[in-house]
Amino acid sequence: MNNKPTIEKLWEIAEKYKPTGKPIMTGIKDFDSDMDGGIRGGELITISGISGHGKTLYALWITKQLHDSGVPTLWFTYEMNPWYLKEKFIQMGCKEDLNTYVPIEHSNNTDKWIEERILEGYMKYAIKVIFIDHLHYLLPPEQEMNISLLIGGVVRKLKQLAVKQDVTIYLIAHMRKLQIGEKVDVNAVRDSALIINESDYVYLIERLKKKKKALDDEPGIEMQNISRITLAKNRRTGNIRYKLFEVKNLNFWEVNSQNYKNYEN
Repeated sequence: MNNKPTIEKLWEIAEKYKPTGKPIMTGIKDFDSDMDGGIRGGELITISGISGHGKTLYALWITKQLHDSGVPTLWFTYEMNPWYLKEKFIQMGCKEDLNTYVPIEHSNNTDKWIEERILEGYMKYAIKVIFIDHLHYLLPPEQEMNISLLIGGVVRKLKQLAVKQDVTIYLIAHMRKLQIGEKVDVNAVRDSALIINESDYVYLIERLKKKKKALDDEPGIEMQNISRITLAKNRRTGNIRYKLFEVKNLNFWEVNSQNYKNYEN
């Protein structure tokens, strides 16, 4: 009989699981502080919001911020082909030295194929931060299983993959159509429960609106280039925060929220 112990005191075991290396800063000081210094390997971060409100654009901007800090990234760009992805980065002011990589072909979407690409990226280019645009492209076609359970299974595999390969995965997820008067929150993420449960952080993005004056030719609601980004779930510290950004030339510039009290989300 093997008498080797299989359980030990927490304080002794914990040392074996101590995170190595420093957290990676994303360039947004307050959010980095809320995440206890930045993002880490093993974490799954979901970005969600209403269609057309800038989920992918925000992920691209984070990529640019990471590049400026010397951090290479890997993009699974199912939403747009690599040409248009490159064009977006050019519009943001990025050059050919952008340290971002993509698979040569996006012909597969299985967790095994994604893991192989992530491992290749780490071994060849020291890539530790991954972006997947977007979640619903990872669902196998013609499945009879409950869609929510299927999505939950996919997201859980991504979380396990992040832990196994010690990488950070940003996952872009759609939001369902909101009812009149309904606010953007974690419950509005499409098939939200299992996605939110598996995510370490959830960021929600929404463009603000402003009521037109009665004297305007067409009174109503006018969409603005002001985006509200909310850290809506934070497993590490529990801190929740929102920040406002003006979007110019596809870049996000922080603005004072006091100047936008009359804007609606």
